Amino acid sequence: MTGTVLVNGRQHDLADGETVAALLERLGVGGRYALVERNGEPVERGDYNRVELAGGDRLVVARPVAGG
Repeated sequence: MTGTVLVNGRQHDLADGETVAALLERLGVGGRYALVERNGEPVERGDYNRVELAGGDRLVVARPVAGG
């Protein structure tokens, strides 16, 4: 493990080289539908597999809800 990240206010261990996509999968959040903000900046969905997380990162993960 390389540290921890804060996801929606909850601390999670971080694996070496873990990407946004890998973290979402591990947390059971469908990356296809999740919106992610990292340290106050939006992460493009197409970059989830390329963006490596670092210890101390703060993430906000949201899942859009359709309704009507």
